[in-house]
Parts: sequence; C-alpha cells; structure tokens
Amino acid sequence: MKYYGFKSVAKFPRSNPKTLAFASQKVVPVVDKFKQKTASLFAGSEQGFAYDFNDLSAMYQDAAGTVPAAVGQPVGRVLDKSGRGNHLSQSVSASRPTLQRNATTNAYYLEFDGVDDFLVTDNTVDFSSKNEVTLFSGLRKLSDAALGMLVELSPTTIGNNGTFYMTAPNGTAGNLAFGSKGTSLVSAQTENVFSAPISGVFYGYANIATPICNSQFNSGVTRTITNSQGTGNYGNHLLYVGRRGGSSLPFSGHIYSLIVTSRAMTTDEQTSIKALISKNVGVTL
Repeated sequence: MKYYGFKSVAKFPRSNPKTLAFASQKVVPVVDKFKQKTASLFAGSEQGFAYDFNDLSAMYQDAAGTVPAAVGQPVGRVLDKSGRGNHLSQSVSASRPTLQRNATTNAYYLEFDGVDDFLVTDNTVDFSSKNEVTLFSGLRKLSDAALGMLVELSPTTIGNNGTFYMTAPNGTAGNLAFGSKGTSLVSAQTENVFSAPISGVFYGYANIATPICNSQFNSGVTRTITNSQGTGNYGNHLLYVGRRGGSSLPFSGHIYSLIVTSRAMTTDEQTSIKALISKNVGVTL
C-alpha cells in the first residue's frame, strides 16, 4: 500500500553567523586608568588630591558643577578623584582656565593664560597631621618671563608655615622648583634649565622631619636639598592652582594632571604615575 501524504517537518530559523559572533563578544567596561593607578596612593589615611584634567566627566564649566565641560570653554569646577573631596572651583568666570585638547596625544588639559586664571579648593585641605608629601604634575610651560606658581598650599608660603609649592618657572632662568616649609622654607630648584616652551612630568618630594626636599623634571638630574625645614607638620590651608593666593605670580601654560599624596611613593608607584602622565603630555622618559 502506497502512502501519498506529506511528511510534516518542523522548520527553524537559520542562525545568523554575524548575530552569533556579536552575541559571543564580551562587553569590556571602560577602565579609568588615572583612578586605577592613583588608588593605592590613598588606600590608607593619606591626605592629598588627584586632579585629572583629561577626564571630562570630572569637570564643569561653572563653579556649581551643573554645565558639563567642553573643549574651548572655561572650566569652573574640577572634582578630586582621590576620594578626599578636595574639589577645585573658580567663581569668577573671567579667571577660569580653558579646556583644550592636545592634537597629538588627544589628551585634554587646562590652559592657564598667565594673567588671572586660577582654581582654588572649596575648603581647606588638612595636612596638619602630615609632614611628608609627594607631588606629580604633567604640564607644558609656555613662558619664562616671570615666576609662575603652578600649585601652592596656602595663599602664600612667605606668610604661612606648613606649606609646599611648585613653580614653573622659578624665575627668568627657566628652572622649575619645588618648595617645602615647616617653619623654615627650603626650595629645590631643578639642576637643569628647561627653557619654555617645554612639556614634561614634574616631580617633588619632601619630608619636614628628615629633612629632605627633592625635585626633578622629566629625566633630568634630581635636585636634593637637606637643609632644615624647621619644625611641625604641613598645615590646614586652601590649595591654589595656577596663581599665588589668586592674586599674583600667574602660571602661563597647560596642566594635564596634578597629584599629591602625604607619603613617599614606592618605586613602582612612581614609575606607573610617570608613564601615565608622560603619555598624555607627549614626552618620552
């Protein structure tokens, strides 16, 4: 007996190789390399700050932090990524630095006009239980016409104890300097002259009690000063970036990052931070 019926065959949609390939791909989260590499610097009770001017999400055009940062526009607020809450701001619109982008490295930076641009912390930064600091900054110095204050704890080191600062330049000769003061000021001016315009990684380390004060720019010779810095710890002061006390010694140039922690960094930490900063600035160490 012959059967002339039709066999029912269930049909399934063909798999799309492209769809399967896409589905098998893992979504890789964006890693904040700056925060990742600076996390160990604040893993304990360290005081300090970590300003990443290459992170648009950490900056705003206004001091209140409501208008997102944009290239070519002023920056009125910068968030501290150390976790210590030492945020920067500028309430005067005409004195705000401008966000720009490096056409070669694609890194963002803040441009200070060398006239009246500066930022200051919302509140004082309490280093009163600390007598040791390590500083790193990625920068481009545009002028050697006069001393430029890159960063300073307190309105002025001259009239306050327990302070530190970085200058770029430290005068018309073109050197940079890192200064530290308990009750007596010591300044470690770089051994080498670095004439503007020049980009690089600026390092400073100081311990009031030891005493010691070091400075180095890029791969230049490390300057070490062991004169007495007096007594005591660093103080509880406002932090100024780009100008002394918001009223004098304006810095003319670009700042890519600024990191300070209240202890000595390990060799591995220093190497990691230098590599991160130098890549954004566009220099080889």
